[in-house]
Amino acid sequence: MIRRALGHAAAAIGVGALAVLAAAPAGAAPETITWNNNTSQYTRTISNATPAVGDTITVTTTFNRLQAGDETIHWLKDWHPACLTYVTDSAKLTDAAGDHAVEPYLEIGSDFIAGDFTATSYRMVMKHGGPASTFSARYTVGSCATGTALQTGMEYLSNLGHVDFAAKGPAITVGGTPGPGGGTGSSSGSGILDSLLNGAGSGS
Repeated sequence: MIRRALGHAAAAIGVGALAVLAAAPAGAAPETITWNNNTSQYTRTISNATPAVGDTITVTTTFNRLQAGDETIHWLKDWHPACLTYVTDSAKLTDAAGDHAVEPYLEIGSDFIAGDFTATSYRMVMKHGGPASTFSARYTVGSCATGTALQTGMEYLSNLGHVDFAAKGPAITVGGTPGPGGGTGSSSGSGILDSLLNGAGSGS
């Protein structure tokens, strides 16, 4: 009798432990890629590449110059799946001087945000041997297709030309249990960035 009671208790504890494990949210899975383009190097990191609907993720791109000669970025687009919503006021540039807010010089589209650094009081510059420049923004995950790799990327125009890595990655794969909150965003467009792109060549 005592042995049977102990067995039932152990079984109950085992079921309870399994329930706790099943209810625990999956840990964030960051994803990072690094690549070179001639004399510049880029590193893109997604804070959680396997988020659930309702989660908020941060996308960060770090820029390094591999040889002498500054590269000054005029505008920068951060491409994302349309089911992600940009978190207002989250876009920022971080350099040797600290953090700089990009808004209100930010165009917000359905699948990209684009910072216009020709209009800001600071400039986005990649310096050889100097501290890296980093562009980051936060997004809320909406009703994305689950279990499917959704690409992200970046694109920019600099004094050296036009660089397009709109689908470079990393990708995100949405799944899991919906999280709290939905996030909000806004949409606007001035056409300034498109005019800057006209006639641009390839970066070096």
